[in-house]
Amino acid sequence: MEPFNRKKQFKSLYSPKTEPSLVTVPPCPYFVVEGEGSPLDEAYDKAVELLYQLSYTLKMEFKDEPWYREFVVAPLEGLWSAVEVENMDRWRWTSMIAQPPFVNEAIFSKVAERCSFAKGILVKDAKFRRIEDGLCVTMMHVGPYSMENRSFARMNRFSLDNRLQRIDATHREIYLSNPKKTESERLKTVLRFRVERI
Repeated sequence: MEPFNRKKQFKSLYSPKTEPSLVTVPPCPYFVVEGEGSPLDEAYDKAVELLYQLSYTLKMEFKDEPWYREFVVAPLEGLWSAVEVENMDRWRWTSMIAQPPFVNEAIFSKVAERCSFAKGILVKDAKFRRIEDGLCVTMMHVGPYSMENRSFARMNRFSLDNRLQRIDATHREIYLSNPKKTESERLKTVLRFRVERI
């Protein structure tokens, strides 16, 4: 059986066009870490590292369990709330990695315990959460993170033209490129925010 691959299963969520569009996002299990401050801070890097440690521990070390199914680790995602756009120190973020459908709170606890005791990793900041974004405006942003405001401006115009309004000031980013290996002009980031019809 082919491994579960969330990017292939939900192409409209992970491969949108470079023009804004409307999608409905179903519930999904996530491993998450919450924090505050700049994405350049050490705390953010540690959160991302913890999420990958948990995700790959699940992928590699539970294959003998009856509930286990082969899967591809999903890309890193982030929810961002820029309290003060110009002051990154006050940004609030939730970093997360989507998990395959079989993952629940009990399985997360097993994974966290394995990371904590077998690998000596501090896991207290990680949580399990099932998230449903529902109706959203999305698009593929190609280029530097610093230029995302241009894409968000287009998404806002699309919302107005289609009688949609944002539910809150939080937006989601899905990172399809490794910024350490990809030129900033070629970075691919899925942008998304929740909306309702008016």
